[in-house]
Amino acid sequence: MEERASAVLLSDCPEIMKELIQNLLALQTLELSAEPLALQDEEKMSGLRSKLPKPILDHFDRLIARGKKGVAMVRGTSCGECHLQIPTGTLHALPHHNDIHICDNCGRYLCLPEAAVEVEKEMAPPPAPAKPARRKRAPKAAAAAPAVAA
Repeated sequence: MEERASAVLLSDCPEIMKELIQNLLALQTLELSAEPLALQDEEKMSGLRSKLPKPILDHFDRLIARGKKGVAMVRGTSCGECHLQIPTGTLHALPHHNDIHICDNCGRYLCLPEAAVEVEKEMAPPPAPAKPARRKRAPKAAAAAPAVAA
């Protein structure tokens, strides 16, 4: 029951959901770095892990253990990792940060690049202007009289 209450509280606050995705991205960057981790990086990783709910962290760890990235950036209308199209409803829900979304194909957490969120807001179509009334066609002249030759 306690997990359900925390899930309801998490979905009510878009800032928290956005922070969770950012923490997952930071954790992924640290875990998949080619360089050996310094002590401060390991401390940062443990701090990020403590901020994430257990079910989300478990799913993320399963993906990392398989050698996959845990978070995929959305590229256009596709998942940045498996390159398959994301359903339209999911695409429209991503910028609102009401929930954490998972790719239906590869199972990675989906994340919009921040620039894409701003661009989507800017690209929202303005209301269509009223169309001008159509001009009426000039009535056809009565049967054209043949030209009289002089």
